[in-house]
Amino acid sequence: MKQAFQSDAASHSVPRHGAVPRVMLIALMMASFGMGLGIDRFSATKTDAASNFQDAKEYAVLEQTWNLIQDNFVAIDDVNQSDLMYGAAAGMVDALGDTGHSRFANPEQAALENSQLEGKFVGIGVSLDYTSGQPVIEYTIQDSPAQQAGLKGGDIITEINGTKTAGLKPEDVQKLLIGKEGEQVSLTVTRPTTGESLSFDIIRAEIDAPSVTYTMLPNDVALIRISVFSTGVTNQLKSAIRAVKRAGATSLILDLRDNGGGIVFEAIGVASQFVPEGKALYLYQERDGETKTIKAVPNGLATDIPMIVLINNNSASSSEITAASIQDAGRGKLVGEATFGTGTVLTPFQLDDGSEVILGTALWLTPDGQSAWHVGLPPDIEVAMPADADQIYPNSDTNEISMATLKESTDVQLKTAFNTVTGTETFPVEK
Repeated sequence: MKQAFQSDAASHSVPRHGAVPRVMLIALMMASFGMGLGIDRFSATKTDAASNFQDAKEYAVLEQTWNLIQDNFVAIDDVNQSDLMYGAAAGMVDALGDTGHSRFANPEQAALENSQLEGKFVGIGVSLDYTSGQPVIEYTIQDSPAQQAGLKGGDIITEINGTKTAGLKPEDVQKLLIGKEGEQVSLTVTRPTTGESLSFDIIRAEIDAPSVTYTMLPNDVALIRISVFSTGVTNQLKSAIRAVKRAGATSLILDLRDNGGGIVFEAIGVASQFVPEGKALYLYQERDGETKTIKAVPNGLATDIPMIVLINNNSASSSEITAASIQDAGRGKLVGEATFGTGTVLTPFQLDDGSEVILGTALWLTPDGQSAWHVGLPPDIEVAMPADADQIYPNSDTNEISMATLKESTDVQLKTAFNTVTGTETFPVEK
């Protein structure tokens, strides 16, 4: 399972759109948790209203369960009582059925998610993929402790501080990697290219991870990737667009694959760089059924450049809003796989102990009135990535990716996007 989890970070307290089943542990990891990194939140709300919880007839079941555990569980002295209560709260939110979106975050998870949306976190600086069942490093962040230590993309993390990772859930790996700045974490990795088992002692550090990276492809095509809709991502995108224009870009590919969402206001800013002023970006529908049209703001920097948007099953929420707005405005086709299908806008409610209950409080619809909730956005050109394929990630420190590199790549989605935006068959690919 791939989950959008930038391993070293966490979420924020503004309207969110997010959640995705892909783990991108940016090492700390930028940590999102469970199924959802996404946020698309509006403003944080503190709950202080009285509840009739104890009046519910099923309340007695919860109380009786608690008492039975306290009186009968064999290892009660080893039980963290807070975990029981947080588990009950999480179960209540999970029972809503808004899988991968509405959720409960304990104080640690809430703090991590909020830091991720700020784009800064303490960790080692890697993005992890769990497709194989083990944490595999997709890439290391530029100048991060992981990169400086010599970790490489493709390395399989087999042990963290002596604990084997086989069978661990992403959140369990997260707990092992999380720590304080200046503390050491010991990793054992297997490097498939050589078969070696290697050990690394890495000191955690504060990492300022860019949410936007870019590079140039052949034929003056720019590749811009947004990894999360964090605070300031619109300004990062503007800088990227200006940079690729200076490099001579005449078309661009916007990569939203594995982007689990983020702050909804940033999605508006991002989409407005590509969609002309006044065009609908999405429809916002509240509980009472009232619907408002959210439109593109002025001064977009790339409202006429030919473009393609890359999406996959882990593109969620703010990513889906952005992709749908570009598609419905006729600005560009969607290439890849159907998106995750988060159709609600999240509002985080802050609890007294630092926990958060993050609830879908409104629906968002595409400009033409379609709902992506539970179904996702279908691509205009469907291209599935082979199981053993590797995505190309732009690196702003590299001026361009050569034709030879692109040709040798197994990233068939990117190749298809390149063919489409250039109107060529440069790279024959099976769709």
